[in-house]
Amino acid sequence: MTIFTEMHETREIGSQRDFEELKRMLSEAISRGYVEQIPVMKPNRFLPRQTWYRDRETGQIYSLVPPGDRGGWWAEVDPEDLRGPGEKVQ
Repeated sequence: MTIFTEMHETREIGSQRDFEELKRMLSEAISRGYVEQIPVMKPNRFLPRQTWYRDRETGQIYSLVPPGDRGGWWAEVDPEDLRGPGEKVQ
């Protein structure tokens, strides 16, 4: 289990309360040096309030989308999605 799945196991964030609790845990992990907030490397115009977080030990990246009309979203970012055509992941 990763630090991010320990914070919130499922992809869906069903309520504002769940979202606030996850943000609190992320803030604590950032202050302890386990996690860092990073710029969104592949912005989505339909998700303008999306934020990304990286596990400083493993490099794993998660995306957090706050609840809206359809609830929030918490999911791992696939490194393959960040590559352009012909680029290699380092």
